[in-house]
Amino acid sequence: MIQEFQHEDIHCVKVTVSFSGISINVHLYFVDGLLIDTGPSRAKKNLIPIFQSLPISQIVLTHHHEDHTGMSSWVADHLNKPIYIHETGVSDCQQPSNIPFYRRVFWGNNTPFQPEPIPQIIETENHNFEVIHTPGHAHDHIVLFNKEKGWLFGGDLFVVSRPKSMFSFESVPVMVKSIRKVFDYDFSTLFCSHAGVLVNGKEHLASKLQYLEDIQGQVKKLHQKGMNAKEIQKELFPKIHSMQILSGFENSPLHMVNSILNNVENA
Repeated sequence: MIQEFQHEDIHCVKVTVSFSGISINVHLYFVDGLLIDTGPSRAKKNLIPIFQSLPISQIVLTHHHEDHTGMSSWVADHLNKPIYIHETGVSDCQQPSNIPFYRRVFWGNNTPFQPEPIPQIIETENHNFEVIHTPGHAHDHIVLFNKEKGWLFGGDLFVVSRPKSMFSFESVPVMVKSIRKVFDYDFSTLFCSHAGVLVNGKEHLASKLQYLEDIQGQVKKLHQKGMNAKEIQKELFPKIHSMQILSGFENSPLHMVNSILNNVENA
């Protein structure tokens, strides 16, 4: 399902994908010729007419995951416009995706394409966007900041305020550092790839930061008492959620705990 709406000068596209009783939203944003993310290939039939109708002059990808880049090969082949991603994500996009089966079914597969390393500043006719590297969810994750409007296009930096499960490639400590980094910027509206438009964006991110810092503190205390990762997981996150089962526990609270403990051991 696709919904289109406007917020200020920004054209927003909400893609809803459902599988096995789980529905997830992905938002794409278009402003002043700039398309931010291309969405999942599973929504190809609905997204192509939208891309054809928009005066797209350049594309920025917040990171290489398939729900954000699935349509990028089509965009590259048919629109012939520059596609940018953080330099550490270029090689991920050039190779055939090797993602688990459930993610291929949920979002669709990625076809390789050739993006360019993103410059420090993205310029459009009327706006400048500063590129901020914010790893934690993905090694190549970036956000875009516009000072004049107080906009922050946050990719997957926020998603939810109180995550209880993460992927093995995510890191709570690294995510905390990235969220702290963006607090140096004076933004108000957060354009999240999954939660949508958050008018009080800084407050939402502050809530997530506090939660993650609290979780870090609890994990460290339990570890000091002699509990291992699985014991800590059962203590802090006893419930099993549907996404954990669907993913075969590729998405699991154990990964949250391990990312914190690994950081303690490497400190």
